[in-house]
Amino acid sequence: MIQSFRAEELQRLLVADGPGPRLSLYLPTHRRHPEWKQDPVRFRALLHQAGELLGTRYKSRDAKAFLEPLRRLEGDRHWEYSLDGLALFRSENSTAAYRLPIPVPELVVVADTYHTKPLLKFLHSNRRYLVLAVSQKAVSLYEGSPFGAGAVNLHGVPSSLREALGVPDYDRSFSAAGGWAQGGVFHGRGPGKERKKETLVRFFNAIDRGLHEYLRDERVPLLIAAVKYYHPIYRQVNRYPDLLEVGLEGNYERANPDEIHAEAWPLVSRVFQSRIDTWVARYRERVGTGRASERLEEIAAAAVTGRVQCLLVAEEESVWGLLDRKTGSIQIHQRQMDADDADVLDDVAEESLRRGGEVYVVPRASMPGSGPIAALFRF
Repeated sequence: MIQSFRAEELQRLLVADGPGPRLSLYLPTHRRHPEWKQDPVRFRALLHQAGELLGTRYKSRDAKAFLEPLRRLEGDRHWEYSLDGLALFRSENSTAAYRLPIPVPELVVVADTYHTKPLLKFLHSNRRYLVLAVSQKAVSLYEGSPFGAGAVNLHGVPSSLREALGVPDYDRSFSAAGGWAQGGVFHGRGPGKERKKETLVRFFNAIDRGLHEYLRDERVPLLIAAVKYYHPIYRQVNRYPDLLEVGLEGNYERANPDEIHAEAWPLVSRVFQSRIDTWVARYRERVGTGRASERLEEIAAAAVTGRVQCLLVAEEESVWGLLDRKTGSIQIHQRQMDADDADVLDDVAEESLRRGGEVYVVPRASMPGSGPIAALFRF
């Protein structure tokens, strides 16, 4: 029931229709024993809180029946393979649970729409990266964040050269043909080397086809982890737009997620920070030109018409109220008044994403203005 979270899942949450209630529940979790033993205890406490909110804001609903599908997660077997966070969503007609490789705030929101800001932070901020480890005998994908990395169950991607091309005893045949050294590095020149390169191109094309389908809605930085000889060949066939120029060089066939993260994170963190710094600099250049603003009312109107090119949102803050998704007008409240109220920052970010804008959720101290939101406009 609990699965990895992909970008396409966010779109399903954003377009969910029908009447409320919609429950959004977030919980930081732990990867290792004995820390994870407390996670189901805290989960039960959050379910109790959700029941109270349902009873207050949706009095006509049977809170016990509404929460019943989530109570199936209380057993230990669901928590032994946790990552750093858990996100659960429940409506009258659907239930979804996702493992996340980043911690999330302990939070319960009951409203007419899902609360997705923690997922926006997960998908679109400087928190997430992918590593594709490739060797002749193994193909693995890792998903990481500042807090660590974990293996991802790949579907539709060959797990080895043998599986991709149906080559029997490829180690023996390649060695006999004259060239593959340990770790998959070819030494030598001539037609033998070209044949091996052609075989690699076919292998990498098979990987790219499966990966292209698996990551079709993702915009996450991807690094290649492989022997040096593989890197330029893989880049020739790659179609994933966010493959980084930097990569990990070596044989990662037996590497564990901690080793992958230790090498990958210093590289991707510099890339992430560079992207945010670039947008902040552009924002400051555009202030006063009509193509940048930190006024929430102006940004909301721009978001629903597709004018937002990039949105920066403070991760520590919420602004409760109502957004008219047709006109962009907003009502601001000091706190969540009733079930209709939502985080307006969250809603504006959703509208920006729907219309092709980039969204970065960043620490409050990194915001370029004095408010909790800032936008750069396309026109």
